[in-house]
Amino acid sequence: MAWMWFEFLLVVALLELTPGPNMAWLATLTLDRGKSVGLQAVLGISLGFCLYLAAALAGLGVLMASNPRLLAVLRWLGVMFLFYMAIEPWWERAKQHEQVGTSAGAKRSLEAGRYIIQGLTLNIFNPKVALFYVTLLPRFVVEERGLVWAQSLWLGLIHIGVATGVHVAIVLAAGRLRPWLGEGRRGTELKIFFTVALVLIAVWLAWDGLGGQF
Repeated sequence: MAWMWFEFLLVVALLELTPGPNMAWLATLTLDRGKSVGLQAVLGISLGFCLYLAAALAGLGVLMASNPRLLAVLRWLGVMFLFYMAIEPWWERAKQHEQVGTSAGAKRSLEAGRYIIQGLTLNIFNPKVALFYVTLLPRFVVEERGLVWAQSLWLGLIHIGVATGVHVAIVLAAGRLRPWLGEGRRGTELKIFFTVALVLIAVWLAWDGLGGQF
């Protein structure tokens, strides 16, 4: 039993340390907007994990596993949302002059809600997360060992804890580097790099979907 928990923890750690849309977006957002905004985005991402865990506990994971089209829809929504996330910072810069009359407090309030919602949406449309709760997590649940829902809940909380820890570490690291990398020509080049990274991830997801995985 102990070995199974360790194996699951190792799988989760490797999964979350693999570069993906969450990493690229959090790094870009923190370098552009600062640590507090990055942490708001982490909250939204974690809420997305919680929704998937709740869906798995409610048995919706079985429905998704038996209907590949649902996962395919999530994949393509994720592709479109990633393209939006890639170009959204550049749109924001172009619209900044239109918000001159808005108070600083109102801007902070709107941005807090927006980045939480964006993190939540990004994770809901992330096929990597959907596949984890639909296919990977159930493999570590053993019916003979007791309540299935309790095992699923514990495994899901482990995943959420590890993933949130990794994401917070990314935000903190990007926040520390922001004074040197987030301004001027170097900052612009880095934002271009992460924009390209998000676009490439979206293209890869689209290519993988066209390959017939689902």
